[in-house]
Amino acid sequence: MARPALRLPGPHRRRSRRGDVIGITVIAVLLVALALFAPPGLTNVGVYALIYSLAALGLSLLMGLAGQVSLGQAGFFAIGAYTQAVLVTRYEVGALLASVAAVAVTMTVALLVGLPLLRLRGHYLALATLGFGIIVTVLATESDFLGATSGIFGIAKPEFNGRTYDSTTEYFLLLVPVVLLGLLLARNVVESRIGRALGAVNDSEVAAESLGVDTFRLRVQVFVLSAAYASVAGTAFAHWLGVVNPNTANFPLSVSFLLMAVLGGVGTVYGAVIGAFAVEGLDDGLRRLIPELVPGAVGEVQLIGFGILLTTIMIFLPGGLHQLWTTARRRLSGSDLEGGGPPADADATADAVAPPPDESPLLAREGRPVAGTPLLEVSGLTKRFGGVTAVDDFDLTVHAGEIVALIGPNGAGKTTAFNMISGAVDPTAGTVTMAGMRVEGRKPHVFARAGATRTFQNLQIFTSATVLGNVMVGRHLRSRTGLLGAALVLPARREERALEASARELLDLLGLGPDADRLAVDLPFGRQRLVEVARALALEPDLLLLDEPMAGLSGAERRDLARLLRRLRAGGMAIVLVEHDVEAVLALADRVAVLEDGVRIALGAPEEVRHDPAVVAAYLGVEPEDSSAVAVAETGPGELR
Repeated sequence: MARPALRLPGPHRRRSRRGDVIGITVIAVLLVALALFAPPGLTNVGVYALIYSLAALGLSLLMGLAGQVSLGQAGFFAIGAYTQAVLVTRYEVGALLASVAAVAVTMTVALLVGLPLLRLRGHYLALATLGFGIIVTVLATESDFLGATSGIFGIAKPEFNGRTYDSTTEYFLLLVPVVLLGLLLARNVVESRIGRALGAVNDSEVAAESLGVDTFRLRVQVFVLSAAYASVAGTAFAHWLGVVNPNTANFPLSVSFLLMAVLGGVGTVYGAVIGAFAVEGLDDGLRRLIPELVPGAVGEVQLIGFGILLTTIMIFLPGGLHQLWTTARRRLSGSDLEGGGPPADADATADAVAPPPDESPLLAREGRPVAGTPLLEVSGLTKRFGGVTAVDDFDLTVHAGEIVALIGPNGAGKTTAFNMISGAVDPTAGTVTMAGMRVEGRKPHVFARAGATRTFQNLQIFTSATVLGNVMVGRHLRSRTGLLGAALVLPARREERALEASARELLDLLGLGPDADRLAVDLPFGRQRLVEVARALALEPDLLLLDEPMAGLSGAERRDLARLLRRLRAGGMAIVLVEHDVEAVLALADRVAVLEDGVRIALGAPEEVRHDPAVVAAYLGVEPEDSSAVAVAETGPGELR
């Protein structure tokens, strides 16, 4: 059969890019119209909204991509503002050059802070970043160099081309291209290899790491990027207000940034800008409205109404204003699908797995180890959970170009052994060597970089991604574009096209081509299994660990998958297979290892294992000396289920 034709990026990608152009154009027109036609008081509110939207945008990226909540964003905002103020007032550095330096300083601090703090998760990280913000406030308050409680005064309005931007309208118009550029760069990151990997991490961290995604490194990168956005906002704030004091790092400002990101819709690029205008507009509106409704109301009474209104919005719109927009758009279009087109008929596609082509670089790539070369060497692998020994002194060597089956009764320790081999669980004792590299006790991405990956007994589909998106995450190690290249998009475009083409080829190979643009979670269970297999194959591993890959597949799908595994073996790949269908295993495997209560009780050719009395006893619950058990085993492998 001829190889499936390679496709250029699908319609959903073209719509996304076209939508970005339209969205940014609409925002630009609205902002310019606001600057030109709104009253000065409203334009003044808009200036603050534009400044704060940059900090909120960085926080939205951190929360939406990296899944981390920071309560110290105002700390980075203040570092940018103070650095700008010092350079401009004390050393007479130009505003633009000072801004570049301020962002560099802030990113350096963010890196030093993020390396230890991002090892924390959830509310622990939130509290740690809150502590960072407090430290910045205290340092600013106690530092005479930074003006102590009075801060730094006399920061002039920026000048470019002999023009001073000292009016509200001019400063607003100066900020518009900065915000639009920030939106564009953020959108590029979200739609890139980096954004795709981080989205996968939020869906299933262990699955993403098993495909080579270094989650800690990417989270640090996004944390630093988020701080850079806050720093740019801080530099703009310093010039607009003309003074920087410790209040720029206070906790309420961090909460405001968080509120803007959440109200607009966490993880959405445009939502941060919309949320900033919504929060600042509500704040200013309530300041004017509350005294009218409650005569004599003074001070911060308007914050009560502000809090009530925002709490109501969050209760009924937990996804923020972005949720309101997407819900309305679906109802107007009469569709509940996320851009994947009409769902394919599950019954019609259940047996539609295409037979693999005779030749494909995804089946037999160059540079694989020669058949018979030891790839995986497991020695003395042991795992104890308290007083329970799940795996005890397990040994196994797997060679290139062979299929090894790992079988045993439920609870025998097969999945635990897989977890230790792949790095998902640290072993109590023993060693795991993959392609000459010791990998025991290290993260799954190290195992993947050594040329190995796995599937999971309990499905680990990336639920927020399409079928195509899932498989493209599997190509993570086959691409190289970093955060900077992703933001600038041009260096990444050719690579993205190649990744998508190869991913679609693999989907066609497994009969998943018609479902490529559907959300993976919408597929039937059996086809989700195939997505997971396709995603693992996308890595082009030398060693593939499959944990019950045939569960939920139809008869035709099982036969086609077995043929595919034989082709992979012929192409030099090593496969370790855990499967409860013993008949299928014995027909497919070159060697079979049997576990019982965490102990390997047999290892050999399928026929040898099928007649082993210890194996019969493990499956039928009889003593090994019972001759009747051996007689049952001799009737055929199908009896050992």
